[in-house]
Amino acid sequence: MHFADRLIQRCHERNSRLVVGLDPHWDRIPASFKRGFAPDDYCGVISGFLTHVIDVTHEHAVAFKPQIAFFEQFGLAGMEALVKVLAHLRVRHCLVLMDGKRNDIGSTAAAYARAFFGQGDQPAGFPSDALTVNAYLGSDGIKPFLQSPNHGIFVLVKTSNPSSGEFQDMKFGSGASLAQTMAAAVRQWNEPTIGESGYGNVGAVIGATYPEHMAALRREMPCSLILVPGYGAQGGSAQAVKAAFNEDGLGALINSSRGILFPAEFEKTGFEAIREAACDAREDINRIVALRDL
Repeated sequence: MHFADRLIQRCHERNSRLVVGLDPHWDRIPASFKRGFAPDDYCGVISGFLTHVIDVTHEHAVAFKPQIAFFEQFGLAGMEALVKVLAHLRVRHCLVLMDGKRNDIGSTAAAYARAFFGQGDQPAGFPSDALTVNAYLGSDGIKPFLQSPNHGIFVLVKTSNPSSGEFQDMKFGSGASLAQTMAAAVRQWNEPTIGESGYGNVGAVIGATYPEHMAALRREMPCSLILVPGYGAQGGSAQAVKAAFNEDGLGALINSSRGILFPAEFEKTGFEAIREAACDAREDINRIVALRDL
């Protein structure tokens, strides 16, 4: 089924716009959970912790976003954990937005696309429904990711980190910034992919830490899904979250990672604290969306 249509359908089914980020910071995984494993059992700890997280949050989330770097840092053990986590997400029928920020020249971009989306009889090594990509190489680095309507991409447009403006806010002779120019490209790439929901498979990443940019970039890409990092632990604002949505109350996916995975109450109530954190995040986002109409 068309990727964006599936996501919008999931938003309706769960009354949610929440994406749970799976960023297994090793030092923040609770010591009480680690005690059940050998000290160097990175695969067991990471996959065990995250499968529990998925079990208690999937009813509140429209998708999950594994950040691949947190798995890659542990080499083969980390990648084995990722494979196990992806398998569990499939068992739970969850949508997977892989945060890999991949891209390269055409042939290499095609290999990245096969790694996450598969091709023909070749299954994906790390099966995902969507992938974050860096479009710095231009359109020939984007096209390999758009071969199937069942998969989507989220192009980096305006990221949430403090130094993003060093390049993304630079302006051309036309007066448009690099971020605005990238948003215009996203709109062009997205138009042929628009599904029955009114949204297409080429989305954008725009951080919640820059509300002054969000509204203008949303107007530039009315039919693109916007993946919004920076909500919660990174201090993203409600104003930016609100501006990411269209008038239909849809079109944006708000990611929360640390705020859900590592609640302060975990040592008291265990994974129930994570369930409550996900529920609270969903309700908070829905409240912000509702305020958009006032």
